[in-house]
Amino acid sequence: MSIFTPDTSTIKDFYKRGLYLLAWRISLTFTFVFILLGGIYSVSNISGLIPVAAVLLVSSFGFYYLHKTKNTRIVFLIFATGGSLISGIAMSTMNDYTHYVDFLWLTCCILVAFIGLGRKAGLFFLIVNCISIFIFFFFSLNNHIAELTQRTFIENLGDFVEVLFAFFIIAYLLHQFIAMQRHAEQELIASNKTLETQNKLNQVKSLENETLLKEIHHRVKNNLQIIISLLRMQSQDMKTDEGKEHFKEAINRIMAMSLIHEKLYAEKELSKINLQSYIEELTQEIVNAFTIADKEIKLNISTDVEQINLNTIVPMGLLINELVSNSIKHGLKGVENGEITINISKKLNQYQFSYCDNGTWKEVSKSKISFGVELIDILTEQMNGEKSLSTENGTCYVFILNDV
Repeated sequence: MSIFTPDTSTIKDFYKRGLYLLAWRISLTFTFVFILLGGIYSVSNISGLIPVAAVLLVSSFGFYYLHKTKNTRIVFLIFATGGSLISGIAMSTMNDYTHYVDFLWLTCCILVAFIGLGRKAGLFFLIVNCISIFIFFFFSLNNHIAELTQRTFIENLGDFVEVLFAFFIIAYLLHQFIAMQRHAEQELIASNKTLETQNKLNQVKSLENETLLKEIHHRVKNNLQIIISLLRMQSQDMKTDEGKEHFKEAINRIMAMSLIHEKLYAEKELSKINLQSYIEELTQEIVNAFTIADKEIKLNISTDVEQINLNTIVPMGLLINELVSNSIKHGLKGVENGEITINISKKLNQYQFSYCDNGTWKEVSKSKISFGVELIDILTEQMNGEKSLSTENGTCYVFILNDV
């Protein structure tokens, strides 16, 4: 440590430490140099001692305030404001003094404001100092030229020292600014490398998790298939057609969920399922399970929903299963050329789901509601939806369902 390099161990942030050193060194340098200039102007030009004394007062106060508080922002504000005022007043009032260096001091004030106070403060001092220069050129310059006399060697020496010092301050301000920019670039590069490393680790973990989830879905699907196989074997021991029918309905419901896990295993994005593909496969499986070989049912399926989330597809798949099953068992039982039409569209978070067939469903008795019909109502409520039924041309359900 030295007088130009004070103890900054308590300042951890690089930028705050850099601004503190900048303010400290400027304060100290201005104090020393303007004491020297005060000696020169006391011999050559007494009027030049007024701005010198003002600068010494500003730099000394800034140095003292910085030493006591370590608040660089106030010090930079004092420097930018004091320097601009001193140079502006000098250009407007001191006609017997060359003002080449005042333009450099105004430049220093603008740089100090930009570096120490920020962009808005820098723009403010840029505008203020441009106004000072405008006033000098259009209101003071002619009087200045008329009164200016030939300079002595001592006067030129003072001006020369002041100009060199101004150049030094400008160069040092630019040097500090570049150093801060380079540090910011290095930190950005280091942060990017850290983020790249973290991203690679996250990608590896994500791939591992995705593989694990796919394996889980695959195993769940296999387990459900085993349950389906067991139920089919058990159904063969049933003596009544009604019992076999109940087994078939249970199998189809499990199959609707098994197919979801199968689709999730095949999809690239685990959280989404291709709705069109799922409905086509599900309805075909149900039709194959319930219809006899010589009877065909035409399926018309359309949807503008490309993908659907897991929470929504489960109740919707079960709903489709119940509707198709009821169509085949009841609505299309006596129809020679059965036809089922399913259309699903989405607006915002609502699905408009229409299901129609060209058959006639038997009227539900109020005293005895079948489990399938009751399940349709339960699934509709689960999706915070509502349904309407039309029987003018066949049977047509329209559901308004919400994402769950």
